[in-house]
Amino acid sequence: MAWRPTQNLIEGELDNTVPGKVTGWMRFTGLEEKVTLDLEGNFHRDIRGAKIHLRGDAYEDPADVDSDDHLDGLALHQTGKVGDITAGLPPRDYGNRPYVEWYGDENGRVVLELEPVQIEVIGTPIPAIESDPISRDEQCRNIAEFLGNLAQEMDIPQENVISVGEKTVVQANKRAANNRIRGMKLLTAELRRKLPPLYSQDGKGGKAVAYLKLFAPSSSWSWYAVEGEPVMDDSGEEDFRFFGLVDGHVKELGYFSLAELESVIGPMGLPIERDLHWQPKTLEEIAPEMFGGKEEDN
Repeated sequence: MAWRPTQNLIEGELDNTVPGKVTGWMRFTGLEEKVTLDLEGNFHRDIRGAKIHLRGDAYEDPADVDSDDHLDGLALHQTGKVGDITAGLPPRDYGNRPYVEWYGDENGRVVLELEPVQIEVIGTPIPAIESDPISRDEQCRNIAEFLGNLAQEMDIPQENVISVGEKTVVQANKRAANNRIRGMKLLTAELRRKLPPLYSQDGKGGKAVAYLKLFAPSSSWSWYAVEGEPVMDDSGEEDFRFFGLVDGHVKELGYFSLAELESVIGPMGLPIERDLHWQPKTLEEIAPEMFGGKEEDN
């Protein structure tokens, strides 16, 4: 199971001043005690050798959070391996946002996605020139081990698995497995209501609004949906068809389906995810070069 307790985070502190170790604590709504961490590994180079203080948006009173958001089952003492932990500062070896990830022995993959104002660096990191980037091969092995364990927990037959790194992961029923790995829905009920039906923004060009962004974390591909509605696939099963901007080898407008995106396994064994921070933008804001505007960072 993939845990994403960002909305439950009250505060926390992580310490990487001892090379090869990340220790610390976090407080979450829904848990009366602190969660302590004792992990093997290092921060990314932007904060390696320092401490970080995390500040969440959750309230102190667990009653302020719906019961569905409580973290029953999250181990109070987390041991395991560091995934990607960065403040999103230069040198950006991973991304430009704070990201905290680890692989717990009891809970598997845990991810916190924060805003820059929610993280404070305490102390002075090791100069980046004196550190090597986090090994992507090692991170591939970490995710492969997690996926392999997940496949075993799901009792996937040996003939229905594929190899990722040194482990085996699920091939059959990829959609169900990917949903467990990513720990989120690509299309929520709220987004279904917000997305205009197909062809309703036809003719707007760059003024058409993208309400949803999906992305492949192990590649540069992204999908921006401006319209969508339920359809029946070739097998008679209900699917959801989107129209929008596909940013892959090139940027182009086109159709893509929910079932297809839910089934994709990327080069590192990671499924497609939804950008939880996405706010609706027009296509000309996302890809101004396609609509006669000046290109800008997205």
